[in-house]
Amino acid sequence: ASPYVGDTADIRTVTALKESISRMCGLLEAEPEIIVSDMHPMYNTVSIAEELSREKHIPLVKIQHHYAHILSCMAENGCTEKVIGVSLDGTGYGTDGTIWGGEFLISDYQGFERVGSIQPFMQVGGDISSVEGWRIAVSLLRETLGENACLRLGLCDDQTYRIQKMMAEKRLNSVISTSCGRLFDGISAILGIRQKSTFEGESATALMTMAEKSPCGEKVNISGFTVNPIENDGFLQLPVLALAQEIAERYLYASSDDNRRYLAYAFHAVLAEQILRTCQKIRSQSGLNICALSGGVFQNRLLTYLCKRCLQNDGFTVLLHSLIPPNDGGICIGQAAYAVMQNN
Repeated sequence: ASPYVGDTADIRTVTALKESISRMCGLLEAEPEIIVSDMHPMYNTVSIAEELSREKHIPLVKIQHHYAHILSCMAENGCTEKVIGVSLDGTGYGTDGTIWGGEFLISDYQGFERVGSIQPFMQVGGDISSVEGWRIAVSLLRETLGENACLRLGLCDDQTYRIQKMMAEKRLNSVISTSCGRLFDGISAILGIRQKSTFEGESATALMTMAEKSPCGEKVNISGFTVNPIENDGFLQLPVLALAQEIAERYLYASSDDNRRYLAYAFHAVLAEQILRTCQKIRSQSGLNICALSGGVFQNRLLTYLCKRCLQNDGFTVLLHSLIPPNDGGICIGQAAYAVMQNN
């Protein structure tokens, strides 16, 4: 399994990756029997994997990004049973050609079934939307509170709002997404914490830090928030558009620092409760009682704590990472585990 390289890597990165593969084979005095890669058609790692497969006449296996996350958590915990995988991160190529990032996958080493996700929203602006969280905030609020709320929250001016709306409606440089990472960016912008990020995860980290400063902490009351998943032909969706609307409405009502901290914590607590309710629904349908939590969003210590607590209190067995990172730094473990099981 190769290290993660996105489609923006330059030729020096590609060359360095090829040299690293060759050097590791030499140091270990071993030749690979199977090659595993992501399935994103635009990743340089996938192109390199395809090239090596042709050159060395070695079979290539492509594995879906979020499924690999869940397998990495299963492998670390020595789990061979079927699990409810909760895979939350920024971006991964879905089997339907859309951008995934908040997925519920019934998984084992033979394969997975996608049974739920975050409610889809539009990422307007292409790659720049992963940096400029205000764009995500506008998308989250466009169909609920609309232009007036976006202007009052200082997300953009009226001309920019109209451009964002037009791009979304005409699908110009816009993609459908279930990215949990982008959801965090959008909520951070709604609460005026970070409008954009200068490094990966900045907006989400700032949102978590703000939440941890809330004097109310676990006493935050979430009874007025939407927590039950939306069911559509058996597929479950976390109602994150309603959550964004409810956070924005409460912040517009009182935009104080105390309320910002309160709502930042409430967002984490409500999201954890939505995850619990969705896992409960999946358990009732599948009989599964093990939840594996993986993906870069679970670097968020507050969300991880809240999810673990509410799931365990409801009788779930919860698998978490402790040695392997939950983000893309650990995804190769899941890829390798899948390859080994398939090869056997």
